[in-house]
Amino acid sequence: MKAVSFDLLYKDVPVEQRERLQTFRATHPYQTLHADGVSWEYIVSGEGSQAMLLLGGGLSVGETSFQNILRLEKRFRVFSPSYPPVGKVRRVVDGLAAILDREKIKRTNIFGHSLGAGIAHAFVRAYPERVNKLVLDGFGLYNASSLRAAKFFFKLPAAWLKGYYRRRFGTLLASADEATRAFYQAYVEELFTRLHTNETLMGQMKLLLDFFDHPDEYRIYQPVERPGQILLILAEDDRGFKSTEREALIASYPGAQVYSFPSGGHLSGFTHPEEFNGVLDGFLETSTIKQQVD
Repeated sequence: MKAVSFDLLYKDVPVEQRERLQTFRATHPYQTLHADGVSWEYIVSGEGSQAMLLLGGGLSVGETSFQNILRLEKRFRVFSPSYPPVGKVRRVVDGLAAILDREKIKRTNIFGHSLGAGIAHAFVRAYPERVNKLVLDGFGLYNASSLRAAKFFFKLPAAWLKGYYRRRFGTLLASADEATRAFYQAYVEELFTRLHTNETLMGQMKLLLDFFDHPDEYRIYQPVERPGQILLILAEDDRGFKSTEREALIASYPGAQVYSFPSGGHLSGFTHPEEFNGVLDGFLETSTIKQQVD
């Protein structure tokens, strides 16, 4: 089947939004690395004295974080990878370390959203000496019933899953402004039709299941205590994780700073961008933030 053209996908998106993405692609090409039999693609930009590793959520590729890349590259050496379809979080974690080795980065700050937060959660336990500040957004630690439901869900046909996520992203972005909503609806469609294959999409689902299927291997519940160095950004109405699962995540980081949005769902960075970016930037700059109160 012939791929849908960029112009057709983005025909209802404001010109400025379309051109920004195209300019980003032209100025931020992917780098490639072959490590341990795995082919990696990642974007690297910026000339800051500190490094920042951006780990996107489910369905993302390296460029999906382009808004954050453009913001953060002014202050950091930014790395944003696509996840290869390896099915094992340990192989992804080791691959990220290989990217840092290649780029001569000893320690990095990490921002992870959703699936990316799970990978970051495993990375800081596997390579604690390589992590400076850690930010986990939109994540929780599944309980047994949620894991069973996820296993059933991810066995559904890829075409059904794509339909579900199209509807789901529409719901998640309902409170965003019109331009943002139009852009990301088009971008999600491009992810499904141009940027992903069924193999890479299902590979991400397998990563999430592997993470929760092997809690001892990834030391999921092992406490990591780093005063002033860890920030958890959560939303009280995030339907992706139950309140008890978010509490389990908090318990695994004693003394971590926690910023909780009363609303914003699973994509509070898109639904409340100014507030979200202010929290993130404040933490990265000073390691202290003022907790939001209702």
